[in-house]
Amino acid sequence: LSCPNQLPFAMADQPDSAGNETTESKIDYLRSRGVTVETPEDRLKGAQAFGNAAAPPPEGAEKITFKYVKVPADTSLPYEEVTGEGYEARDCMLTLLKPAFAGGNIDSGAAQKAAKSHVGAGADLGEKGLNVLGEAAAEGVVETFALVRPAKSNNFQGVYIYLDEVGMLKSLAPNARAAGIATSCGFDNAQFFGDVYISRTQTLPSPMRNVDFTLSDMDSSAPWLTRAATENYDYGLGMRQVKDAIEEHRPTQETAGVGKDGEGEGFSWAQTEEDLEIKVEVPEGTKAKEVKVSVKPQEVIITRPNADTLTIKLHAKVNASESTWSISKQTLCVMVDKSEEGLWPGIH
Repeated sequence: LSCPNQLPFAMADQPDSAGNETTESKIDYLRSRGVTVETPEDRLKGAQAFGNAAAPPPEGAEKITFKYVKVPADTSLPYEEVTGEGYEARDCMLTLLKPAFAGGNIDSGAAQKAAKSHVGAGADLGEKGLNVLGEAAAEGVVETFALVRPAKSNNFQGVYIYLDEVGMLKSLAPNARAAGIATSCGFDNAQFFGDVYISRTQTLPSPMRNVDFTLSDMDSSAPWLTRAATENYDYGLGMRQVKDAIEEHRPTQETAGVGKDGEGEGFSWAQTEEDLEIKVEVPEGTKAKEVKVSVKPQEVIITRPNADTLTIKLHAKVNASESTWSISKQTLCVMVDKSEEGLWPGIH
């Protein structure tokens, strides 16, 4: 799948023995242009590093002090700048915040509802499942949400929201200000519950480390925030190109009765096993602020200038918070992440 204006891969990279561009060379090309590309191997290494955040510091690691910002769910409370300490070569926030998120009771009704939403109407956590969630809540589990990933354009500094992973299951209050910040970064459907924290990490030069994120960074005119939507769009393109490259080298198997693309009333669509792409024509000169795209678990709603609202029912559930959209010339491109991998027989 490809949205308009995707950058071509560098043709000067070293081809494989058959003269074809390799996936590795294409990834290297994107990285050379400042796009941070996360492969499954990269994510595994990152998870291992994060998982060792509480371990003794590596030999020779320097102790660091940095600032981060608390965003209370209660909008009557101000943002709060906090000073943290730790060591380089890890994301210290993952251990610093565990006490902040520890405690609280899991709402069994909310937990069962979430299970049915993700797995199906027949899902039942049971007593054991609720106990596991209760243990996680008592210990404190920190989840990260990338507002901006490290790239050359931001001096390889990523900005992240840190939240209580089971905050929704504790029935904590929605955090409207955190959702607003995510929207400014191009994530229209992100939801957060309870107090959250925002911090910055720098990945290059090595080792990675936490660096200052201050109250001044919360201003709508802060440089990182004004660049965020564009940088996330570029990241999405880069990941899409990597997936396309992997698909090109993956053996294909014909599936009877499965359509990989097609047209609906007022739109066209295409799919891979992981994603769905929807394209809609818009009047020339249409700006992003004139368009509203709402991605729901099994529905996409698009509002455009001088046109009826377009509602597209989907064959199966999707991850609304992982979906993105962009406009180029007269085309609105919506990229939707499927909840479960597999080709659909059709879009509906």
